Amino acid sequence: NLKSLLTAKWGKEEYRIEPKFREKETLSLLEQGLEDVSFSRPVKSLAWGVPVPDDEGQTMYVWCDALTNYISGLGYFTDHEEKEWWDKAEVTHVIGKDIARFHALIWPSMLRAAKVRIPDRLLIHGFLTSEGEKMSKSLGNVVKPEEVLEHFGGNPDPLRFYLCHEVPVGNDGDFSWKRLDEIYDAKLRNQLGNLLNRVLVMLNKEGGALAMKKPLKMSDGFWKKYDVPFQSHTLDAIHVAMELVTLGNGRFNEIQPWTLAGEERIDILSNFAELLRHIALMLLPFIPNAAQRISAQLNVPYADTMLEKDFVITKEMKEWGSQKEWKTVGTPEILFAPLE
Repeated sequence: NLKSLLTAKWGKEEYRIEPKFREKETLSLLEQGLEDVSFSRPVKSLAWGVPVPDDEGQTMYVWCDALTNYISGLGYFTDHEEKEWWDKAEVTHVIGKDIARFHALIWPSMLRAAKVRIPDRLLIHGFLTSEGEKMSKSLGNVVKPEEVLEHFGGNPDPLRFYLCHEVPVGNDGDFSWKRLDEIYDAKLRNQLGNLLNRVLVMLNKEGGALAMKKPLKMSDGFWKKYDVPFQSHTLDAIHVAMELVTLGNGRFNEIQPWTLAGEERIDILSNFAELLRHIALMLLPFIPNAAQRISAQLNVPYADTMLEKDFVITKEMKEWGSQKEWKTVGTPEILFAPLE
């Protein structure tokens, strides 16, 4: 029974389809009724397929053959199995909505019949359109990633930011050159880059030393809010990070550090430097190069290791004022260059 399969417990987790509205779509397929699926096709209609053993007139149905690659690549049912990568792992399939039926219904049924555990979850994403239309070679509106990279001088972060910020996981999204430039200027240059520059320029005028005596703790509660979307495999955490950027700019204009002097000015600016340290950590999964460069300009002790594969954002790093060895900031540099 496929409907019971979708909610059956396998190991620690339930089999989940995300986002939730995609799960409802799948359940509606079950309610419409299902037909048996043949694992083979006549050679005359599918001559290039994998031959069915002991039946020269039949070839394997391509989807049933393709789906098995998830475990055949691990040597399943051979003498060189590496089952730990499936049995002991948390398995998430990330697929497009047009092939959801095969992955949500046929594949789990195949696995259950073979007495192999099913995946923990299925994450179904939508389509990416171009200027409101489906990408098509005939229309000439296909967006080539290398053209976007060239547009930003080889920097992939603006495209990463745009896709994570503008395209909700599970829904369709649209790519627009005009919107891409607007987001780049408004969010990355004028908000994030400008806040970093203002803080570092003023701190350097005071000698670059940090001395935070009265913590403002502007990030209180934000880390908990930031962690939640990752549990459901969405990218909404990027909006939490940008909320902090907006908060930082607002508080900077409200407090007006340039009207302060001496220890009071350094104290306030040190708090803003600490806020930027948290922002950089939050943005690391989305725009890693920019996040590392922010941390390097701030002169944070762990900055040089942020792009290493084994770098982990620890609980200590999330605590306000935890970097006791961090005494000075570095020299400000342009984070995001103006577009020509």
